[in-house]
Amino acid sequence: MNGLRAVVVCLVLACALSVSPATAVTPGWSALPVPAAAPPTDVYDLAARGPDEAWAAGYEYTADEMRPFLYRWNGTAWSRDTTFPGAGEPGRLSKVQIVGDEVWFFHTDGEGKGEILRRSAGKWSAVPLPQTMWVYQDFAAVPGAAWVVGQDDDGLKVLHYDGSRWTAQSAPPDVHFVAGVTARTATDAWAWADTSTGTAILRWDGTAWRDAQVTLPANGNVHTIMLDRSGRATVSGAQYIDNATRTYLMTWNGRTWRTSYPPLGNTFTEALVRGADGALWLPVRSDRAFQSKYARVDGDRTTFSYGPERPNAINVKPTALARAGSSLLSFGTVEIYGSKPNLMSERLGG
Repeated sequence: MNGLRAVVVCLVLACALSVSPATAVTPGWSALPVPAAAPPTDVYDLAARGPDEAWAAGYEYTADEMRPFLYRWNGTAWSRDTTFPGAGEPGRLSKVQIVGDEVWFFHTDGEGKGEILRRSAGKWSAVPLPQTMWVYQDFAAVPGAAWVVGQDDDGLKVLHYDGSRWTAQSAPPDVHFVAGVTARTATDAWAWADTSTGTAILRWDGTAWRDAQVTLPANGNVHTIMLDRSGRATVSGAQYIDNATRTYLMTWNGRTWRTSYPPLGNTFTEALVRGADGALWLPVRSDRAFQSKYARVDGDRTTFSYGPERPNAINVKPTALARAGSSLLSFGTVEIYGSKPNLMSERLGG
């Protein structure tokens, strides 16, 4: 009997050791209460400085008007911020950027005028754009520099802010439209654009925008570019092949590009982030109406996890994701049967 007991104990220990630490200790997603907005709502962006500070921006519809909203996470709960310039007036908030000790938000008022709202030490200031565009496509900011890309009646515009003034920058001659921009430093910014030969990756080196000569998958577009402090870059997008669309990821390690096709189906990857575990995370379309779904891509391995069950939900849709210290925060909308979509948030870890 003692011999049999010893064998059983050894088998149990062997099974326990065969489970990876990450699998054994990773907690599940939990729901975070969010003060209600005026539905329907549209969440645009989420950014976090650390575990005790995150910001979610977007817009709601009040009295047939689109109005901006802003929510702040303090490490314990979400609260609505109504102190920013333009709160309660027509317009919207879109991209959020952490810039040193400040937080920068791109704001468009009801007349289409764009500006950067900056929050520092609890106080707000505004940096108006030198001109009004009919579309503001994207915004990126780092210490010492900011970019706004869009179009006006004269065509493509790339505006650069150096901390004191705005200047217009030129894109390569065959660029027709800049879809997005991101930056690591004032002299290292990336953009993705439509050209006469298809989608191209552009790079700013402190002097000029140039074609980065990145060979994208055939018939592929770009959803976003994620830049790591380590020097890595990840391009994500979709490729149309064999009458279907599949997601691709291209990772630059400073020397070469590596392309992979994780099993994500036709997923829009704009909310891609790198978690504290080093893996790539993003929300994906869920096969369960009452639960959100997230993908974790670590090299050649892709795994999935679900958010908490929400009674009577018919569409749980996290649209923005951010790393907040050692945890992940998501922000989006949830539609409960019989009501319009309102705001939701979930957390992994913490």
